[in-house]
Amino acid sequence: MSTHNSGPPDSTSAESNALDLSLEDTLAQKMRGVPVKARLPAGGYNPYDATAPVKSKEPGPKPTDLRKLSEWIRLHRQVAEAKKRDSGS
Repeated sequence: MSTHNSGPPDSTSAESNALDLSLEDTLAQKMRGVPVKARLPAGGYNPYDATAPVKSKEPGPKPTDLRKLSEWIRLHRQVAEAKKRDSGS
């Protein structure tokens, strides 16, 4: 046989449980002599404690001029081909 009570909960016991709960101020706990636990900082990242990142005053790198880069690559290839032709003759 099961000892589980399948009937509805007794309303008087539910009310008495609700009346037993209360909040107590930490000052009242100190007056009673209950040691108050110090809150230790939890490990991990708290976004509310973070400050905004500081932006540097230095300008970023200059954008690369791709036309000049393409011209430089083309010239170096021409020089390499010219060296191959001159050394092969």
